[in-house]
Amino acid sequence: MHIFLTGEIQVGKSTVITKTLSLLNITPGGFKTYFGPDRGAKSRLLYMNAADKPPVYHEGNAIARMVREEKPVILLEKFDVYGAELLRSSMSNARLILMDECGNLEKSAHIFQREIFRCLDGDIPVFGVVKQDSYGWTDGIRNHPKVCLYTVTKENRDSLPLLLAEQFANSI
Repeated sequence: MHIFLTGEIQVGKSTVITKTLSLLNITPGGFKTYFGPDRGAKSRLLYMNAADKPPVYHEGNAIARMVREEKPVILLEKFDVYGAELLRSSMSNARLILMDECGNLEKSAHIFQREIFRCLDGDIPVFGVVKQDSYGWTDGIRNHPKVCLYTVTKENRDSLPLLLAEQFANSI
């Protein structure tokens, strides 16, 4: 079974993931995406790193440059090379694969998408986030027969980690 979270921006999806992983006492494989300390700046970078590594705020880990009121500049090679490799290596050595987060930026990253669906078709549990306002390829995640989708809200975000940890406990 795979569990994906969705919900409004800044509602607490990553916090639910952190708390759930803590309850499971597990270090996942996979990837995480994150903004740096400049998140509120007019021009900022979105980064990707291995799920089991701390955030790195370096241009080499950037997957997109965001400038307010402009389309993001997406670094597809970072998704299709680095992101795909993180997923491939997780399939061979992880007990849980984290995918935080999947959205519209990856719509042309076909190698990366293929590795995501290989993980979803596999037997290693996947814990991820699918951006609420994404469309197209991410519908394949939402509608995958092995995926259970939870919408994180202010009302349920504190109770979800225990529920999700209980669900994962049987499959890890």
